[in-house]
Amino acid sequence: MPYLGNTGRIIITALLAAMVAACSNNTSISRSYVDPELKKLDYQGVLVVAVAQKASARKDFERAFADALSRHGVNAVPAYTVLDKAQPTAEEVIAAAQSQGMDTIMVTRYIGASSEEIYHPGTIYYGVAPAYGAGYYGGFPGYYGRAYEVAYEQPVWTTNTTHTLVSDLYITETKGHLWQAVSDTIQSGSTKKVRDNVISALVSDLGAQGLL
Repeated sequence: MPYLGNTGRIIITALLAAMVAACSNNTSISRSYVDPELKKLDYQGVLVVAVAQKASARKDFERAFADALSRHGVNAVPAYTVLDKAQPTAEEVIAAAQSQGMDTIMVTRYIGASSEEIYHPGTIYYGVAPAYGAGYYGGFPGYYGRAYEVAYEQPVWTTNTTHTLVSDLYITETKGHLWQAVSDTIQSGSTKKVRDNVISALVSDLGAQGLL
């Protein structure tokens, strides 16, 4: 492999930086709605509920989501801390929210996953070496120098797995539907990373909708 030189190193560094940036932003909000009238009310707290088959997954999500909301000054309580049942009824959730003085309830459900095959064509990256001996006015060969291959990416097929969740915010007293967002997250790393990316996107959307 030829010596990269400054140009080659800059190219590789830029590529790696772009790859890292792409991996850190893999959640998008595909749909979002807020009731323009209900959002005008003053809310004092939210009970965070996750609907999941595994109790451990439910607790992890509720705790992480409540912590993220708390960092934005929201009085948020994970539902598992006040509801012992694995699958409480709607009435039990409302009663728990009322007992904690929470006037809103955030419910997040996992909808499912979908897979998509992606083809990535091979790419060649080039550097430029000076054309020694051509002279300052040596024409195009001297001016542009000599191109050489720096790196080559083989063409590959990859599978993107996208996880979809829907989050709804309700008013405890009236059951009014205050906000909803649907998030799509491309699997990249651990389950914890997917969870954190989802929560970050949902919190950002709450802020954009004027609810934080």
